[in-house]
Amino acid sequence: MYRIVKGKDHEEVSQKLALFLKEKLMSLLKEREVVRIGLAGGRTPRRSYSLLKDMFSLWDKVRIFPTDERYVPISDTRSNYRMLRETLGEAPKIYRIKTDLSPEEACREFDRSLEEEGPLDLILLGLGEDGHTASLFPGVPCEPCGRNACLSRSPDGLLRISMSLEFINRSREKVFLVTGEKKRKALEKLLRGEGIPASGVRGEEVILFTDLTPPPL
Repeated sequence: MYRIVKGKDHEEVSQKLALFLKEKLMSLLKEREVVRIGLAGGRTPRRSYSLLKDMFSLWDKVRIFPTDERYVPISDTRSNYRMLRETLGEAPKIYRIKTDLSPEEACREFDRSLEEEGPLDLILLGLGEDGHTASLFPGVPCEPCGRNACLSRSPDGLLRISMSLEFINRSREKVFLVTGEKKRKALEKLLRGEGIPASGVRGEEVILFTDLTPPPL
């Protein structure tokens, strides 16, 4: 189920992921006029996005959706939209989850937008130390705003708006980025299919970019 792409450290993994994304986008654009992708937020993928910005130029043909968003203004340094914009630049078309609305309204608007787009061509996901992905946290319900998006709350108490697991699983290709020793236990649980939210991501093949040596299964 998992195809593992290994690098010696975070920098090498970031380079491999950026090259993979560039080549995948170019390949998809040979088949269709517009490509739709989902991108994870947080710190881990920042380097890959910065590299991708300089590798790829056909941003007018790509639509980007954050996998989730903290319910904060876009001026807040924790905003995933802000991070995507800072690392990818002004050229890409990046959907902004409207955190100036109420959480429920912003979630419903995100759900409607995802419904209009349909299944994504590719989605890049992260993995938290606790096994969460997007804003799907262990032991925390993500209240649906429709079939595509849901409202959650992270362990620090912050409201989150997230793609639903159902929507993630309808994406045509799923990719995880997992780096750093602190993620080792979560990675082992993911590969063994243990009960963490990230284990709910399914596909004929899920590609995993990591600098960690996978455990024997």
